[in-house]
Amino acid sequence: MKALAIGVSQTGKSTFALHLALSTGKQVVVWDANEVFIDIVKEPVYTPSDLEDALRAKEPVIVYDATGIEDRHTAFTEFAGVLENFDGHTLLVDEAGDVQRATSPNSGLDRLYRRSGRRGNDIISTTHRPVDVATLNRSLDTETYIFGISRGKDVKIVADEYSEEVAEAAHRLPDYVYIHYHNRTGEWKKVDDPEAWYVDLNRLLPEREVAPAVRTQTRRIEWETA
Repeated sequence: MKALAIGVSQTGKSTFALHLALSTGKQVVVWDANEVFIDIVKEPVYTPSDLEDALRAKEPVIVYDATGIEDRHTAFTEFAGVLENFDGHTLLVDEAGDVQRATSPNSGLDRLYRRSGRRGNDIISTTHRPVDVATLNRSLDTETYIFGISRGKDVKIVADEYSEEVAEAAHRLPDYVYIHYHNRTGEWKKVDDPEAWYVDLNRLLPEREVAPAVRTQTRRIEWETA
């Protein structure tokens, strides 16, 4: 699964994205850009080294606190460099627009996107505005969840990317209501059932056991010289 959740602040997209990540049953790694998820774990991690230790320790949910990082583009590339050595996990990138732009993709995120289907990994991203997500990533997503949007430019982008009908349905949606769009088929529906997916982000998650992320060996190609 490669999923994108779009919507303005306080519409429920981050909460839903966490529910979606947990529902995969895999080890969950969260890139937390604004201290949204730090209360769901006993202790977040702050460095690539801490991240690798947590992956090796088979922590079921890992929150990487990126709040104090100024150059998030570079920091995420380093974060991805650790994560791509492990398989069997679900990555949640909150506020993906902080680490890339449509005209400036993040090489680390691109690598994770490209290898996820072959490695059994899932990626879920959230963003306030669809314009902030690199076109390559949008083209690789299999599912899109569109929460309330209001800006005229954003409505136009959604209309161009998904359809005018989807954009009209998503315009000024109530909070915690979303459009589920299937990227491969173009089918979509409006979902109004927040009780089915609500997660309290202000308290620790219940204990859970998942299959640990599996470390992979780096593949190297030895070129023969004439």
